[in-house]
Amino acid sequence: MREIYNDLKDHFRSNPNVEIAEGKGAQGLKHNGKMFAMFYKGDLTVKLKPETVNELIASGNVLPHDPGTGKPMKDRVLIPASKQENWIEMCELSLSQLM
Repeated sequence: MREIYNDLKDHFRSNPNVEIAEGKGAQGLKHNGKMFAMFYKGDLTVKLKPETVNELIASGNVLPHDPGTGKPMKDRVLIPASKQENWIEMCELSLSQLM
């Protein structure tokens, strides 16, 4: 069975602005040493500008990301595995907001 994150990792593998964090610890995608997309309990959480987060949540395309504190993060969204066809697009959007 193909690991769920492989398509996303393969897409960014040749991008010199992206480091793929694999192995022990948090896994995901980094830019300038900072995580902008993280694999989270089978889903993906992506860092975006707060206004973008609000727009996407209002559109119903993503969910708020609550890391277990009871309070959603203002600069993160959660994209469920059931919508993994949107993962690359959301990570590209996040990367564009960071650069």
